[in-house]
Formats: sequence, C-alpha cells, structure tokens
Amino acid sequence: MKTVLIADDHPVYLLGLKTLLETQFSQDFSLSGMASNVDELLSALKNSQPDLLLTDFTMPGNQQSDGLHLIQYLRRTYPTLPIVVISVLSNQAIVNVMLKAGVIAVINKQSLGTELNACLKSLSMGLVIPRNSHPQIEKNPQYLSAYGQLSPKESEVLRLLNQGQTVNQIAQMLHRSKQTISGQKKSAMNKLSLSTDAELFEYLLKMDL
Repeated sequence: MKTVLIADDHPVYLLGLKTLLETQFSQDFSLSGMASNVDELLSALKNSQPDLLLTDFTMPGNQQSDGLHLIQYLRRTYPTLPIVVISVLSNQAIVNVMLKAGVIAVINKQSLGTELNACLKSLSMGLVIPRNSHPQIEKNPQYLSAYGQLSPKESEVLRLLNQGQTVNQIAQMLHRSKQTISGQKKSAMNKLSLSTDAELFEYLLKMDL
C-alpha cells in the first residue's frame, strides 16, 4: 500500500482529498499526513517521505510560497517523489513548466471527481500518467525556461504589473519601498533579456501571468 501526503490551504479541498482516499482508494493508498501551508508540507516531508504527494500549487508559508519555486525546490530536494499538483490554475505556460520540472500530473480542482480518480487508479495499477494538459495552448519554451529563473519576489512583482498595478501601488501592497520594487522589476527584466517596458508587457501578454 502506498502512502500519500496531501497539502492544500483550503479546508474543503483538503477534506475532499482525504475523503476520496479513505473511501475509494483505501485498498491502495493510506494517508500519511495533511498540510495546510507550505511550512507544514516541508516539515512533513522532512519527517517522512511518502510514496506520493498531492499538493495545491499556491499556498501561504514563510518558505517557498511561490508555486513554481516550491515545485522546483521539491524536485531538487526529493527527486524520486511522485508529485501530483491539484489547482484551479488555467495558465498553460505555468502548467508546462511544472510538467517539465517533473510533476507527473496537473489536475484541475473543478475535476477532482474525474481526473483525480483516473490519476489515482492509474498510479495504483502502476501505469504511466499522461502528462500533457490542454495541449491546444502553446507557449514559447524560451519564455518558460527564463521565467523559471526568477525569484519568488520578482515573479510576484511581474504578476501584479500584469494586473495593471503601478510600481508605487505594488510597493504599497507588498509593504516594500518603491526602490525595492523597481529593483526587482529591473532584475526580472535582465533575467528575461528585456530592455524596455514595451518588451516587458509583450512578454507578460504572451505568458498570460
């Protein structure tokens, strides 16, 4: 029997995952623990590595709170741990980055009853999970690899810029100085090889952050 660690900051979904495992997959999977934030997840993994991790993409925490960086950290730290991400995420570019990083499946929270069921059945039978999701949406791989180099704070600044926030507004929202936000924006642009605001917003449009 395989052990499963589940992580989600929404109590309803956490309970839903627990119920699904205990009612429909009790013969194949046993629940090793539950986490409601990134810190609890990382602590649980340090104590005991499960056979499978079912985790939300974005959760609060003092460590690795940016979703992409959390996945990349988990892959580096626990290279053999099978990870299934469960999220409301619709950004195919980020989904592709996660799959490229080694996540075995990305499942939409709205389809837990069908997609997760199928995923767990395949895993219990030792089958390979189809790793492509929404293949009709293609993104430039150059953008994907570059985005993965950004720090969590740089990623956060870009997402807020893409939502129409100004540097001043972002500084107020995140309780950082205007100079700090400007520096993080500039650092992100350098990593992405972008030299003007026009190029930056074209990038944001293509990435659909």
